[in-house]
Amino acid sequence: MFGHFCGGEDLRTIQPTVENLKRSGIGGILDYAAEADVGADVTISTASADSDVPTTTRSNQALAREYSYQTERQCDANVKIFETAIRAVHGVTPDGFAAIKVTALGNPILLERWSTALREIYKLFGRMDVDKDGMVTFEEFTNVWNQLFVGDSMEIIINDMFKRFDKKGKGFIDPIAWTTTLDPPLMRRLAGYCKKQGSFAQAVLTTDEEKLVKSMQSRLRRLVALAADLNVRLMIDAEHTYFQPAIDNLVLSMQREFNKNTDCVYQTIQCYLKDARTRNQLFMDQARIENWQYAVKIVRGAYMHQERDRAKKRGEEDPIHSTIEDTHKCYEEIMEDVISRENVQEGREKVNLVVATHNQSSVECTIRLLEEYGLERMESGVTKEWILC
Repeated sequence: MFGHFCGGEDLRTIQPTVENLKRSGIGGILDYAAEADVGADVTISTASADSDVPTTTRSNQALAREYSYQTERQCDANVKIFETAIRAVHGVTPDGFAAIKVTALGNPILLERWSTALREIYKLFGRMDVDKDGMVTFEEFTNVWNQLFVGDSMEIIINDMFKRFDKKGKGFIDPIAWTTTLDPPLMRRLAGYCKKQGSFAQAVLTTDEEKLVKSMQSRLRRLVALAADLNVRLMIDAEHTYFQPAIDNLVLSMQREFNKNTDCVYQTIQCYLKDARTRNQLFMDQARIENWQYAVKIVRGAYMHQERDRAKKRGEEDPIHSTIEDTHKCYEEIMEDVISRENVQEGREKVNLVVATHNQSSVECTIRLLEEYGLERMESGVTKEWILC
């Protein structure tokens, strides 16, 4: 089994496998499969909230959230291993990919916490968007602010906050401006104005957690910078839904910086999720508005049973499509959305799509869509962006 699934343990042992595949016209994706999850039996710590030596805690009790320095050291070690994989891609299959998992770069409990904060940020936008047109006007912002927040000199605060989000003076806030502006420090400031300390205020990251998030961002940026220097494309895998908002945030920040003129960083969309198409469209819109190249891998998904069991235990809606047919439909719809986007059709960028599937009908759908949108007539090199796994 090891020989079947493992390409090798180092550059020397990987190279013959990659060269053998290349003779058959098959490229390579080097993946160091390190990831972590939030366990149900994490040891409870009795350290106080202001302890200088934190350890990860998980309990039904109201204990402090703390994080182990040992975990941080392991994440730093994982960075070095990922760097080795990136250099191996450059050395043995320069037209290939390296793949990484964000849960190997940061404490999974921190990722879950940060994802919860991001969800609260999205929910607040939904409350601000009273007429549900996808935009928040100054009038909507003011009315909802007065319902939720309190403080001195409210008119000055409201005007200042609105200008923070509406940097271009358009008179409204769109979802992209909202999510890119409302970072952890600003979220903490808003929480200080809350009339009630509800879910939004409770989701605010502590200053220590913010430092750990920055460390995670720094680790990922280090890897992306190396990949960019070596002209290696980097796929960042999707993971459990309770980590995904934080992962999306990290990936988008890297794409903004490194995908200005090339497809260095690839997002991953799991199409068995009900919100997959909406999220993909939002990411494509961000790329178009901010003028960087969108690059994405689409998969069906890998955590179905865990996701459904967790949702059931928590009394939440099942995030997974009800039927396999719905997942297939979502997969093909997203594929078409990516292929047919305006920048591709007008020749301003390549498709930058990895179709990760074992499904014959998906491969046939890919070929059909390429033909329908005339991509088979594009210049040589563009269609090489297509990877059929």
